[in-house]
Amino acid sequence: MEKSLIHLIEEINSLNTEESNKKYNTKGLSPKVRKAIEDIEKNRNHSWFIEMFNRNKNNLDKPAIKYRGNKITYAEMFTKAYEYAKSLKQMGYGKNSEIPICITNIPEFIYMFLATSLIGAKVNIVADWFAEEYLIDIFNKTKSKTIFIDDLSYSTIKGAIKKSNIKNIVCFSLTDSLKDGINPYQSIDNLFHKFENNINNIKTDFTGTLLGVNEFLNLGKNFNGKVAEKVDLDDVCSITYTSGTTKPGYPKGVIHSNRSYITLSRFKEADVSGMPTMKNLTVLAHIPTDTHMELSCAISDTFYCKCELALEPFYSNEWFPYSLVINKPNFVPASAGFWGTLCKKLTFDPVFENVNMPYLMIPTVTGEGLSEGEEKFFNQTSRKHKFGTEKLPFPLAPVTFSIGGGTTESSGIFVTLYKSLQEKKLNHLIKNQKLGLTPHKFVDVAVLDENGNFCKNNEPGLLVANSPCEMIGYTDEELNKNTHVVDNNGKKWLSLGTYSYIDDTGRVKMKGRMGSYITLSDGQKLPYYLIEDIILLDTKNVMSCSVVKEKDGNIVCHIELQPFKKKKEEECCKGIIGRIEKTLPEEIKNNLFIRMRDNIESFPLDPSGKRSLSTLSKTGIDDKTIQYDEFKNKLNPQQGKKLVLK
Repeated sequence: MEKSLIHLIEEINSLNTEESNKKYNTKGLSPKVRKAIEDIEKNRNHSWFIEMFNRNKNNLDKPAIKYRGNKITYAEMFTKAYEYAKSLKQMGYGKNSEIPICITNIPEFIYMFLATSLIGAKVNIVADWFAEEYLIDIFNKTKSKTIFIDDLSYSTIKGAIKKSNIKNIVCFSLTDSLKDGINPYQSIDNLFHKFENNINNIKTDFTGTLLGVNEFLNLGKNFNGKVAEKVDLDDVCSITYTSGTTKPGYPKGVIHSNRSYITLSRFKEADVSGMPTMKNLTVLAHIPTDTHMELSCAISDTFYCKCELALEPFYSNEWFPYSLVINKPNFVPASAGFWGTLCKKLTFDPVFENVNMPYLMIPTVTGEGLSEGEEKFFNQTSRKHKFGTEKLPFPLAPVTFSIGGGTTESSGIFVTLYKSLQEKKLNHLIKNQKLGLTPHKFVDVAVLDENGNFCKNNEPGLLVANSPCEMIGYTDEELNKNTHVVDNNGKKWLSLGTYSYIDDTGRVKMKGRMGSYITLSDGQKLPYYLIEDIILLDTKNVMSCSVVKEKDGNIVCHIELQPFKKKKEEECCKGIIGRIEKTLPEEIKNNLFIRMRDNIESFPLDPSGKRSLSTLSKTGIDDKTIQYDEFKNKLNPQQGKKLVLK
């Protein structure tokens, strides 16, 4: 065992874990869940680093990280993180320091995240798509004179660095952790990205002090003091950012504690979750590191469950299918947009025509909703291309797309594994139920009306939650004034800001942002999601729909038909118009436009990978957008019995 690892173990053993003073309220939870929460309070009142180490101290020889052909064991990972922590201490960082980081999914990011946690500091992780003035403000508020960055991100944010109080750079290259400096997938990477070391170019450009990985590690060799700090569950672990859909370029900063990560990972274990074990899985980490979802549901959960993390430094919709071929992960969280691109590549692109993915057991949709039509297409593609057949022989492999959810503010508090399979249970078939998101067992959720009253089952309102995974708050204190609501019984809830309802099975159906509605002349509010639901009733032929409001008040329905639709396009459009005619009031139709999107064009995405409604709205009325009356007159649909929507 390496000397550094021996010293790390000695330091961890010297930190006695004491029971938490600030306990989470377990009233109303089941005995099994209460026991798990109490175990966290009593035996895990420490940093995220120590929790991950304790979980893997008998697993040190197993692979922790997979990176472009290089396998890094848990022992190597923790040793490197300890060495990083020593260098951070030598630089003057310690407990409660705030460390700005802009590093993609490479091993050096993992070492930095672990090291920061070990010394009791907090990471503030930004992305290169943030607005320059916003980055400058973030950097200055950290009070750090150094930023830790990768050589891919530097060129994009160098203006913000130079205009901020940052004087020094520690720069990691995407090539630093290549085994023997060789990338066995270079020819594939070259299709989209140059996988090369750019640090010498950055040294030429940056006038301050710049350290590479070896120079940074050399700093720690001179540090002889205590590295590991005593940290509590409720101490800050991270500052991450939302998707920025409400204000592009200015995502909200969200503060999370150690408790959030440790609790979520603990409840992924089969004994309390009731879900299949993650044991021996390889998980893909490709979502930007500035998101809480990536830190919790990809990185933390993977290490907690003693699995292997495949790191993908490039987050790109077009690159995603190639990343899967390179990394061969079993479990992949990704947005609906990314999965849509993969399924369309497998369906339409001759390069992927004969590509199968037998390793892909649990494809999971995160970050946004998934329509039933999209789910049908994705599952059809997964069966055709033999997803998951390494575990079960084709065609027995029961791989269907899982659904994960939970805002950055509340963490990944929902999950529904194998949604389509669960819907085929006899009880659901009899009742014709379509499953929504399943809250983890430590989560209390409710739907409230505008007066704080609890909505009945299937009645839409504001979704609220209460759990140990709630954020501490936003970095912007002004935003913290509206984070919580109080029900009519006086209970305080975190507002998730989304239209939702809870069905008869207790599962949650998320239906879009609160405030996304049209006010009718009689004062009634018609949410956009109801229009979408009308159009999406025919899931065999309609795959997806997004309704947006233009600046001039016009409503545009962006519609994508199924790639394997049962009817001709004209018949599909007649069906859409027929449903609109039978349900929507005339005053809506007067300002309604239809925009058909072909399967190759699809929908634009935000930097987060979510569907970009702001881009759709800004696009306005283009040459492919047709006013509803004109669209209707072209097709002249049959009139029929009026539909009634719940």
